[in-house]
Amino acid sequence: MKRLMVLWLCMLWLTGLTLPATAQSEYRIENRKSYFKLPFLLINDLVIVPVTVNGVELSFLLDTGVNATLVFAIDGKIPDVKNTSRIFLRGLGAGEPVMALKSINNTVVLGDAVSDGETLFIVDEELIGLSNRLGIELNGILGYDFFRHFIVEFNYRRKFIKVYEPGNYKYKKCRRCVDIPLIFNENKPYLKADINIDEQEHNLLFLMDSGAGDAVWIFTDEEKGIAVPKSSFEDFLGYSISGSVYGQRSRIKSLNLGGLELKEVTASFPDTLYIENVSLYDKRNGSIGSQVLKRFHYTLDYPGKNLRLKPNSDFRKSFEYNMSGVVVEHRGQRFVREYETPPPFFAVEEIKKEGVEVSESTYQLKFSLAPDYQIAEIRPGSPAEKAGLRKGDIILEINGRPAHTYSLDKISKLFTSREGRQIKLVVEREQKEMKFAFRLKRII
Repeated sequence: MKRLMVLWLCMLWLTGLTLPATAQSEYRIENRKSYFKLPFLLINDLVIVPVTVNGVELSFLLDTGVNATLVFAIDGKIPDVKNTSRIFLRGLGAGEPVMALKSINNTVVLGDAVSDGETLFIVDEELIGLSNRLGIELNGILGYDFFRHFIVEFNYRRKFIKVYEPGNYKYKKCRRCVDIPLIFNENKPYLKADINIDEQEHNLLFLMDSGAGDAVWIFTDEEKGIAVPKSSFEDFLGYSISGSVYGQRSRIKSLNLGGLELKEVTASFPDTLYIENVSLYDKRNGSIGSQVLKRFHYTLDYPGKNLRLKPNSDFRKSFEYNMSGVVVEHRGQRFVREYETPPPFFAVEEIKKEGVEVSESTYQLKFSLAPDYQIAEIRPGSPAEKAGLRKGDIILEINGRPAHTYSLDKISKLFTSREGRQIKLVVEREQKEMKFAFRLKRII
């Protein structure tokens, strides 16, 4: 497997990707109830759903930040799609545009929703690396083409969506809910929100981006007085289809969505270098991502241009960055030794050898393939760097457990869990095992 980076809680900057206009797809719900319920996987706060493309079962990210449907070519293999032609795409980052394939007249199924004339854009998964970030094979991204037909309720706590035909949906009375108008530009949803940066109030326009792993991205603007807070640090923010994105990480005092106020919200400020060559909505000031959205039960109503928010039990939880300073990559697989669990008393077998009774255990050793993790980057001055960890170290154990027993999602949650938590790592460096320990520490 090719080596691809995994960045915990990084922004998945496909939101900077605007795809060419396509013929309108037509989804419909094929049941008598005109709605359906579908469970999803929640990985790194991103919603993953089962999707069938031309009869093949796949896994897709549900993402309000993309204006068309993407399918990934994995390991150079192009999925079974129809009627293809070449195009070029550009996202955020300093790299060159990349080639993709456009395919028309495909059949796509999500739950009971079906489209028979779907246009797909096929890109090389290696350029994006979402599968290795999430720890599962991700085959594509579903956005506007699906959402524009329905009203969709998201329940992050119970991990399901409900999809309704607009003509059969009625809003319920809800004292704790707020309704926020959605503004559409190039088939992407935007909303107004108030933020407080260093005691300065701003009313800004944000892209609603359920496929972004961060809380908030904000674009600096001297004319509007939008600047990076005084307390910040430089960091690698994430990947775009056009390359890496760097900038500053900080906190804003508050984010107010229709009267629902979140406090001490983590915020990223990308360097202008990475957005100046990208065609963005000129009124846009940033993005609101999944670390904010997961704190609500929300109803996404594209046909009615409305977003209804209702705080859930995560609403008051603190926002945290990766407090270790370690950026990890999934570098493929390795063989690991595992001992099969023996029967009681180790299944000791008495064997006579040359008149002597010998006890032999049937405790068996086996080998299996497991994920292999490597440190790709270390933030200068971070707890991990001060402990002596280096870029290129291969992680063997985390807090006494083999590293391969952790999913990427669990490692992400561990590194953002709480300040002061001790992390013990065993790593391999130059064919030697080394032990390190440090405590998670908030920078801001």
